[in-house]
Amino acid sequence: MALEYKFENRGTVQVRPTGSDKRNPCWYMLIAALLLVLMMATWLFFSGYLTPVDSSGAHAVTLRGKMDEQERLLNKQLADIKALEDQLATVKREQQVQVSANDELTKKFAAASAELASEREKLVLYEGILSPSGLAEGLHIQHFGVKPRMVDDKGKKVEGLYNYHLVLSNIKGGDTSVDGSYSITINGKQDGKDVTVTHKDVTPAADKLATKFSVKHYQSLEGNLLFPKDFVPVTVKLKVTPNTGDAPERLTRSYEWATFNDSNASTKKE
Repeated sequence: MALEYKFENRGTVQVRPTGSDKRNPCWYMLIAALLLVLMMATWLFFSGYLTPVDSSGAHAVTLRGKMDEQERLLNKQLADIKALEDQLATVKREQQVQVSANDELTKKFAAASAELASEREKLVLYEGILSPSGLAEGLHIQHFGVKPRMVDDKGKKVEGLYNYHLVLSNIKGGDTSVDGSYSITINGKQDGKDVTVTHKDVTPAADKLATKFSVKHYQSLEGNLLFPKDFVPVTVKLKVTPNTGDAPERLTRSYEWATFNDSNASTKKE
């Protein structure tokens, strides 16, 4: 160890170790670091980060416990929201299925009602055919009617589309059939002018034109008429011509178009 000599006043000499009055700054830094670590440990301890959390407690006391409690509550809320979303999706699916089922039932009911009305109409016609009264032997026009159609056979909505229904009967015809053809002529207005068209002219392109018949007892004939948008029908003339000769007067009928709005007016018996 080095000695340091220092001459004092009054001629005295003082001997002491070299650097004994100097202080090392590293000790101060070390002490400050230890104090900082101690303060951090104390804060972490009282904040709950260095102590176990009692999950069985009703309420968290430390900051760590409160954070864990908030996390658990958040996860529970997320799970509840997910469950509610699943329930809502299930209800929506059930509602869609119910709506589809109701629509399908409505369509089936409408179709069944229309079919029932058609069958009732046919029943009335067939009763007249099977038990005719006051009709001469031979071929007769038992029924002719025209009704509007909202959609075509493919379910597509078409304006100016109509369906005609013709029923022919052969009174006391035995086993002999009567063959022939029929024609439908429509008179109307178009652009303010009188226009005459046949059912051949206004038969939809997708339909097969039917003009022939072969009646043994009775025969039902149907077809579609598709008028231009600016055509207004006024009268209809029906002519049935058997192959056996000229058509009797009773096989030519004329109708006012307005009468087809009345189902009874379009169903006539001779």
